[in-house]
Amino acid sequence: MASFSSVTDLKPFKTMWKIKVKIIRLWKQYSAAGGLTIEMVVVDSNGVKIHASVKKDLVNRFDPFLSQGDSKILINFSVGHSFGSYRTTNHPYKISFLETTRVRNCELPIEVSGFDPVSYRDILDGSLNADYLVDVIGQIVEVSPIEVLSINGKETNKMSLELRNAGDDRLPIVLWGSFANEVMEAIQTRSDHAIICVIRFGKIKIWKDECSISNAYNVSEVNPPMSEVQDLLAVLPKDELTLAIVESKPLSVASGVSEKDDFFIHTPRKTISQLCESRQVEKCIVMCTISTIDSDMGWYYLSCKVCAKKVLNVPNDVVDDEDDENPIMFSYYCSKCKVSNPKLLPRYKLHLIVVDSTGTSKFLLFDNLAIQLIHQPCIELVGHNGDEIEEPDAIPLPLMNLVGKTYLFKVGIERENFLYKKDTYKVTKIITSRDIITEFEQNSSPKIPCLTYGEDNSIVSHAPEGSLLVSTESHGEGETTDLTPAKRRGTPIVNLEEAFDQSSGIRTTITARIKKEKTDKSG
Repeated sequence: MASFSSVTDLKPFKTMWKIKVKIIRLWKQYSAAGGLTIEMVVVDSNGVKIHASVKKDLVNRFDPFLSQGDSKILINFSVGHSFGSYRTTNHPYKISFLETTRVRNCELPIEVSGFDPVSYRDILDGSLNADYLVDVIGQIVEVSPIEVLSINGKETNKMSLELRNAGDDRLPIVLWGSFANEVMEAIQTRSDHAIICVIRFGKIKIWKDECSISNAYNVSEVNPPMSEVQDLLAVLPKDELTLAIVESKPLSVASGVSEKDDFFIHTPRKTISQLCESRQVEKCIVMCTISTIDSDMGWYYLSCKVCAKKVLNVPNDVVDDEDDENPIMFSYYCSKCKVSNPKLLPRYKLHLIVVDSTGTSKFLLFDNLAIQLIHQPCIELVGHNGDEIEEPDAIPLPLMNLVGKTYLFKVGIERENFLYKKDTYKVTKIITSRDIITEFEQNSSPKIPCLTYGEDNSIVSHAPEGSLLVSTESHGEGETTDLTPAKRRGTPIVNLEEAFDQSSGIRTTITARIKKEKTDKSG
């Protein structure tokens, strides 16, 4: 038993194996069936990879001895069949730790990354088995703003982008969870540098005969210090292609319902007058024109780059409060990370004055939706050394160019709006496509609630109101006011795309009874 076996030789017929491997990826995973486990992908000096797991009863025993990037000697473990639709390697078997497994340090580290990117064309032509996760690398050339989806009752971020390789082939990508935030922050701080996205263990998805890649585990990176990144940068086309921030595809399907159907059928349409008169919590669609930017409210805020929470100003205690000559000295503090002077990132927070033929209202847009309108990250307008707004009336031209433009807004009516007369409504989604807006405007019979009188002289509404199981709502990025969007609910579950696919039903809406009110038939 003195010699080492190669990973290729591993088979289930015995347990007394001895291998020398490098842990290239390690994460902890929770499932209802297996509890909390340690999952790893290890590679030997020949570059052959295999998946390894530590079951919940042994996690505490082995956790102190296992770290990503370490080279280890593993002795005595079971080998079993590898199966499922999210297989991290093409090895037919996987390793399971036993109570008697031994982990030893390896004096000579294994200098192998295990990164093995596949060809774009092999993905796009469907020749690869979608049950196996793949590695992908490419330059980000197109990206859409982040959307917030509700999947199985949990909110998570989703972003669509496009990568290109050295041959200028293009590959559609869908990113989920915190990695979508990392990519967006890299884009906002990119300067003029190309952004290289490295996806480890990406999932091949097939929708209507079109293939794309999504991140299945939280192990992907942007511009990592890898030789493969430098090699790609050296051979990319020298066309100085600029990264394009594009609007989300208007007909993308969520939960089997297109975005257009969400706006035209599944969410009631209201005029601004009807919006202001509403007395129930609901979502609605409003077609209106931006009249002006409310400069008194500012147009951005400084956030912690790590958690996206708005930072607080902390005045310097040594400053003489009675000295009017000296400016107020202060530092920044992130109350969520509990860090003084964190890395800052400016984010949009637009207060819009909007109008239609029935009245005027105020809409609030946070960063992700604002980017969809402006097509520029906030940091490009504020600058890398941006501070708090000192001259609120100095609104940049890209924002002023929004004035006079008409969009479809999906807005939320909250209790504060009708109980406490709060006159600002938070926007959760936007359609900017001129064709769809024109069709919406010309639709002679818009899908608005059908109202009939009940026997008790109340009005009965038969319209479905936001009954999607998976809704594409956009929330703010941590503004600390009473308009603050809901707090994020932790990291997304593993295999999030699969959960999204399984949430493809539309709930049947129950007829609701609402108080009789005067209505405006112009909407």
